[in-house]
Amino acid sequence: MTRTDSVVVGTLVALLALLAALIGAPAFQLASSPNASSPSPAASTPQIAARPYVEGVLGSPTSISPLTARTQADRDLVALIFAGLLRNGPNGTLLPDLAQRWSVDASGKTWTVDLRDDARWQDGQPVTSDDVVFTIRTLQDPSYAGPSSSSWSEVDVEPQGPSRVTFTLKTPLGGFLQALTQPIAPAHLLADVPVADLPTDPFGQSPIGAGPFALTDLTDTSATLVPVGLIPGPGEEASASPSVSPTDSLTTPGPTLRPSRPQPYLSGIEFRYFAEADELEAAFRAGDLDAASGLPPQLAAELGTTQGARLMRYPGSTLSAVLLNLRPGHPEFGTPAVRTAYLAAIDRDALIASAYSGLALPATDPIPPTSPMFNAKADPAVPFGRSAAGKALRAAGWIRDDKGWHIAKSKPALKLEVISPPEAVNRGLYLAADAVVRDWKAMGFSATHVALPPGQYAGERLSTGTFQVALADIRIGLDPDLYPLLASSQTLTGGSNVIGLQDPALDPLLEKARAPGSMTSRTAAYSALQTQLGKGRYLLPLAFPDEVVVLRDTVQGPVARQVTDGSDRFWDVLTWRLAVDR
Repeated sequence: MTRTDSVVVGTLVALLALLAALIGAPAFQLASSPNASSPSPAASTPQIAARPYVEGVLGSPTSISPLTARTQADRDLVALIFAGLLRNGPNGTLLPDLAQRWSVDASGKTWTVDLRDDARWQDGQPVTSDDVVFTIRTLQDPSYAGPSSSSWSEVDVEPQGPSRVTFTLKTPLGGFLQALTQPIAPAHLLADVPVADLPTDPFGQSPIGAGPFALTDLTDTSATLVPVGLIPGPGEEASASPSVSPTDSLTTPGPTLRPSRPQPYLSGIEFRYFAEADELEAAFRAGDLDAASGLPPQLAAELGTTQGARLMRYPGSTLSAVLLNLRPGHPEFGTPAVRTAYLAAIDRDALIASAYSGLALPATDPIPPTSPMFNAKADPAVPFGRSAAGKALRAAGWIRDDKGWHIAKSKPALKLEVISPPEAVNRGLYLAADAVVRDWKAMGFSATHVALPPGQYAGERLSTGTFQVALADIRIGLDPDLYPLLASSQTLTGGSNVIGLQDPALDPLLEKARAPGSMTSRTAAYSALQTQLGKGRYLLPLAFPDEVVVLRDTVQGPVARQVTDGSDRFWDVLTWRLAVDR
């Protein structure tokens, strides 16, 4: 299982989603202008390869639906088959997708979205406000336990006619529009299915979406997609991968998503699924694949250096961090100075090299360094240094002898238990936990690494606060709303604030950072928040791992941008093309 497959069971995100009490996802981001344009195709139409783009994937799909997707293979297919009201654009922008316009009232609480008149499902039915309302209310349903179960807990959604929908927020959020990239599901096909039965409903094996590609074939080892405009009409066979450009007029009978949407350069997409990394590697080396995804970082980096191939790195917005239990029963983490000493004792550069094969950015705090909200001066990086760490501990009254470190006036030496998911569930976190324990041992601490089964790690330990130290992935997202993760009000059992943080100095800064405002006011609010995060050192940030894929040089068009999930790399798939084999 890859790192991204572990979102449901092996990360803090999963934990909170699984327990229906998580930090909201999708993450929020500042909106672009409703009139922003889509990435434009190349000025001159290239010669298109007649065959489809073929990608090998480590893993396989289980349920291809925006409501039930679990694996990375599921989410990749959902990103291509389904559409949201908005979609991610270049340089952190947001662009219209199923929506054609949107507005917000003066309070910042009520958003109104108008759907495109020509938006259609792949079975020809129109996309309406009922589909939007159905999708969001399903995510809000108490019996729904999917990965977005708490994303919409404080949002009221109502239809205002067939092509208009309103969202009323309990609390205005400056980056709410990022939530509207949530893929929409068809009410006319799923509304009568009980929420508990959605994961096993046949729809997950034969999905009907409103995105640019449609699924035409699915087996245990492959999935075949074609551009929606090439879906055959009743009684006709699918087109044999004609050479087309996005501006060609496609007259193949059958429904289209919307006439005004440019067609992809790609004549089709084929995913081939592999259970073992070495099998996927062999297929890529044999020239059978245009791309390989889901590989362990070290293997991906190696394949990316082979002749005719390259490694694409998409900066991630998921933080790998050390969580310290800050409840009153844990005096070993009682002051910011001591917590900073723990961080200084970790060689994060070496950790990134060993756990992520160098395919990650060092984290200075929970705000991704690739975010427009990040201010490097507000919370400077804590340098690695055991001498400085030891000096800080001694200044706090700690004593070290041959048995280890003792908290001031404490006779027994301190023992640290570090929990993580097992290697098979989340290899990156497991190896990062190993590295943390090694560094702390080198510092003189008595520390042990305990890998726990997903249910025990998430349900029995993190969600109940029954842990001392934990390694976790935290999905920060493209617009970093840290309120659910760190606010004092979020410490209830099963809540997002699993570290038990209570700091009245932090709460108003969290509220101000998530509030609506101009980019200038919001970046200032985030800078103030980062300054306090540095002063408080509430958790120990390690890295923001990249999402990576290996591409052959014949694959042209993909552009890296910050992503929340590996499936976000398809943001510009309409501009992808295969050069004629050479």
